[in-house]
Amino acid sequence: MRLSFTKMHAAGNDYIYVDGIERRLPYVDWPRLAVALSRRRFAVGADGIILILPSERADFRMHLFNADGSVGDMCGNGVRCVGAFAWNRGFIGVDRFGVETREGIVTVEVRPEAGELHVGADMTPPRFLRSQIPMTGDPAKEALEVRLQLLDRSVPISALRVGNPHCVIFVRDVDGIDLDSLGPMIENHEAFPERTNVEFAEVESPDRIRARVWERGSGITFSCGTGACAVAVAAMRAGRCNREVLVRMPGGNLDVRWDGEEGLFLGGRVHEVYRGSVELTAEYLLEDGNSSSGGS
Repeated sequence: MRLSFTKMHAAGNDYIYVDGIERRLPYVDWPRLAVALSRRRFAVGADGIILILPSERADFRMHLFNADGSVGDMCGNGVRCVGAFAWNRGFIGVDRFGVETREGIVTVEVRPEAGELHVGADMTPPRFLRSQIPMTGDPAKEALEVRLQLLDRSVPISALRVGNPHCVIFVRDVDGIDLDSLGPMIENHEAFPERTNVEFAEVESPDRIRARVWERGSGITFSCGTGACAVAVAAMRAGRCNREVLVRMPGGNLDVRWDGEEGLFLGGRVHEVYRGSVELTAEYLLEDGNSSSGGS
């Protein structure tokens, strides 16, 4: 059995997108398949798999599996690519519509411009209480500009939830950070019971921030949509930047606006890389009705 897919990316944050709108998906061990197909150089290579499915609450639903097979709560770049996928294939006749995620319904807006697609998303609002992130400590208190113990030293961090947990650390030079070592150390820190995404950020000006990302379940990625939002919101709360900022990541630029309350916007370009198919061997197929993904 062959499985068709589309490879897409937003600012280098790439996923394997599988269409569950036009065709019923087979019963697949999606976590295991995500691990196999996400391997760089040995397979398709991606930050994970995203299933695009019907929804009873919105126009579409996305179901995300990270590169390690874990289920993702939300992906800002992923939901924007889902919007572009649906719009490109004529699944929707308007340029503004809703996508259901595990964190709620996100409204996306597609705008063609000079041969490219710009897709914006009204993101789920940021949450700051430790109980909402989640993070250990007093559940009724915030975790902005606090200190986290790492081995023999403590570092200032800002933790918040933007669709999923984030730990933002402001530094003078993001290029000097050993992300391979610090990323997994912080992701799996005991302070974060559900693990966390990690962003190191360098404020270049009130309108521009550079950032590098270690994503929970995927490792180093070229960008992260919710991560860009977390970086921007943390910087805004600390008075480090304006309410509208360009977040520069290794894979490209993302625009973030936050009104200080519930209104959080993420925007940027979206690209379809190619379409293909893979042969699903028996080890990835499940008997009818036994899929554990919730995505079939």
